[in-house]
Amino acid sequence: MERMKFSHSLKAAKNLQFLTRDEMETIHSNALRLLQDVGSDIQHKGAREMLEKAGCKVVKKRVYFPPSLVEWAIKQAPSHIFMYDRDGDFAMDVGGKNSYFGTGSDCTNICDSYTFENRPFTYQDMVNAAKLCDALPQVDFLMCCGLMYDYPVTSYEHQYETMLRNSTKPQVVTAADRQSMEAITDMAAAIRGGRDELERKPLFIMYNEPTSPLNHTKTAVEKLMFCAEHRIPTNYASGTLGGGTGPITIAGGLVQCIAESLVGLTISQLTRPGAPVVFGGICSNMDMHCMQVSYCSPESMISSVTMAEMGREFYHMPTWGFAGNTGAKVPDEQAVNEAAQYSMIVGLAGVNLNHDLGFMNYGLTYSFDLLVMCDEQLSQLRKIFDGVPMDEDHIGYNTIKEVGPKGHYLAEMHTLKYHNEEIWKPGITDRDDYDGWVKHGKTTFGKRANDKVKHIIENYVPKPLTPEQDAMIKEIMAKVDARENKE
Repeated sequence: MERMKFSHSLKAAKNLQFLTRDEMETIHSNALRLLQDVGSDIQHKGAREMLEKAGCKVVKKRVYFPPSLVEWAIKQAPSHIFMYDRDGDFAMDVGGKNSYFGTGSDCTNICDSYTFENRPFTYQDMVNAAKLCDALPQVDFLMCCGLMYDYPVTSYEHQYETMLRNSTKPQVVTAADRQSMEAITDMAAAIRGGRDELERKPLFIMYNEPTSPLNHTKTAVEKLMFCAEHRIPTNYASGTLGGGTGPITIAGGLVQCIAESLVGLTISQLTRPGAPVVFGGICSNMDMHCMQVSYCSPESMISSVTMAEMGREFYHMPTWGFAGNTGAKVPDEQAVNEAAQYSMIVGLAGVNLNHDLGFMNYGLTYSFDLLVMCDEQLSQLRKIFDGVPMDEDHIGYNTIKEVGPKGHYLAEMHTLKYHNEEIWKPGITDRDDYDGWVKHGKTTFGKRANDKVKHIIENYVPKPLTPEQDAMIKEIMAKVDARENKE
């Protein structure tokens, strides 16, 4: 299904919001107090030295942040990040109330679309995942979806190479360390024609996160500083488990998550003021009966939206969120229900970058079938988010006047003109009557999604790299392989 001309921003009088301005002030002040009184452990020596020079108190690996420094960092970060696709064309305005949707990363398993068995994620699955993302019109960006366990070395660089070769869409990437980031950046720069051009037209956003509670690993910090040095957009997504690694209450979780994210922001801006950062995270609660993270609970959804509220309304930064994910183990009714709820709520709230489409089993299992279902859901949601155009031609007063009482609109030019752009067209949604549904095989929504997955995997051919790009990527990956084999 070709993408209809939908907006990325909700056309409504007011977005969904949970927090008042006073409540945002309360959360922010408590986060600053936490960073000043309790501080955070910073495992990166260079970052500690930089923070101490900027006015922080440092005791061994514990760093205490003065509020003035954090406030300074907030003011340095840009409010919009403009992303471009592999061809160098503008793709996403990450900021304001624009909502974009993409996959998640690094699942250990996949629910096989041919056997429906839960098995380890492979290299071929990564190829298929990138092709699906490229083919599905509502998927705005892609992540690596899973870890390639059949590869000689489970390599983030090989994941990125596969993404580059099989999709032109912008990416959010994961990386093992600074060395891994260097190779991934070199590949993106090869596509762009140099690092200066990559800085001007970013192709990927680096995914990064602290370790709750209030701990920042050497690897996470060095990736954060690398991105700032090269002006590569990155997030620093705090993710607490309520009752485990964070407070069980949403308000308490917000304070801790905000504090952790502000540490990343401060390190980033001290490294290079104005470095692009996406703000956000989530405080998922643990289900104390089964001791499992409640990935798609109402509390998690509220947390995701309120973190983004703080990012957009209080800190004036691009925001990070979640969508299209589920705790279900197969792409069943629970999966569709939870995935649709999450996508709807973040879209209504205007969260910018929403990842995890197709995630099942609390982020451990990936599903191509659920990804296709999410694409259909997003198509419907974006039509809803477009709202009601109120110009004179849409109102069509003269047409109403001409048809008059007891007439019909079937033959009117107004109907012909707006039939395609005004009325949402289903992709895998059934609109037959009962007899038509029987005639066409009595298929379910899940079966039609599965058929579409197989059709794309077996028939879709992504746009290839140019010969020059292909040669440069091969050269970079030869060095990566030599390094990995040596290690």
